Amino acid sequence: MAWEFFINVKAHINEAIFYSMLGNFQLAAEVLDTRWFFLYMGIYVFAMWDSYVTAIDLNKFSRLADRYDSPIMPFRIGALEVNYLDYRKPWSGVFWTLMTPGLGAVYANRLPTGFFVTICFVLTVYQSNVLPAVLLTFEGEMELAGKAINPQWFLNFPSILLTSVSSAYTDILFTNSLFKSEQSRYLKKNFQPKEFIMPSKRRGTNSMHFISAFQHSAFLELALSDLEQNGISKENIFVAPLGENSPDFPELKNTHTEASSKYELAFILGCVFMLLGSIYGFIWSWGPIIWALIGLVFGAILGLVLSFIFLRRKWFRNRTQTEVVLIIECDKNQSELVERVLWGHKALGVMKTS
Repeated sequence: MAWEFFINVKAHINEAIFYSMLGNFQLAAEVLDTRWFFLYMGIYVFAMWDSYVTAIDLNKFSRLADRYDSPIMPFRIGALEVNYLDYRKPWSGVFWTLMTPGLGAVYANRLPTGFFVTICFVLTVYQSNVLPAVLLTFEGEMELAGKAINPQWFLNFPSILLTSVSSAYTDILFTNSLFKSEQSRYLKKNFQPKEFIMPSKRRGTNSMHFISAFQHSAFLELALSDLEQNGISKENIFVAPLGENSPDFPELKNTHTEASSKYELAFILGCVFMLLGSIYGFIWSWGPIIWALIGLVFGAILGLVLSFIFLRRKWFRNRTQTEVVLIIECDKNQSELVERVLWGHKALGVMKTS
């Protein structure tokens, strides 16, 4: 990607695209530097082919990892980072990426990607002279704003912004899925004792049961740890993660790719129309900044509408909030303690039987 970025600048490819879209084909041919231009095609085509082949290979390894329950490392401390699995909000990644492309990847703990994209973004902002153009736009000087911008660098914005948004959203979605898988394995291994007796109405005993619902999160493991520290042994705790995927019925498999695909078209069309707005904004009255934003909003809304029309079933699929069911057997004199721990660690619901 760095090499493609470098050649694009040296060959003035974005500038040639800009003049071609405006119908000035002679000037488009003149600005191209053929010493670099013919190097661009090889790396561009190879990048597409390599992305496709790598995705197929990774999908194969992913299926094998699921089939054999390959171990997942939930926490790692390295020389440059502290990397750990946790549940993150995908739209928080989108928000931070819209503020500054690259921050969403940092939020998702993908530091090399985040730093690289941030460097590309800062370089593009400086070389395109976009910030003075934004200031001129707010002052109403639309024509001066268009003249201040360098098209070669400015046309990088749509791809950097929308690719970063899509990547941050999807990465967090799949990292959350990985976190749930790792936590489910941990809970099944450590909190499903064979000697556990399921709740039943047994008269003449001093015991009672709590049944509670949780979502996958670190709070669940903290709740289990607090219960153990307060005298509730593992033999009296049974945890049942509710799997989203069925290994016995692969045709019914429900993965997070379906959730991400609902918005993918919005990201793609937002990028396309933002690029068109950026180009034609140089000859339209409101200037490239305003038309780039209009193109972004229009493309995103159009993508959502089309996605809603063609993927309606995915939009209306009901998803239960309960992901883990926790059953606890305790003495009646421990009931207040157990109930406080469960509610204090964000249980979705708690029921007690005596």
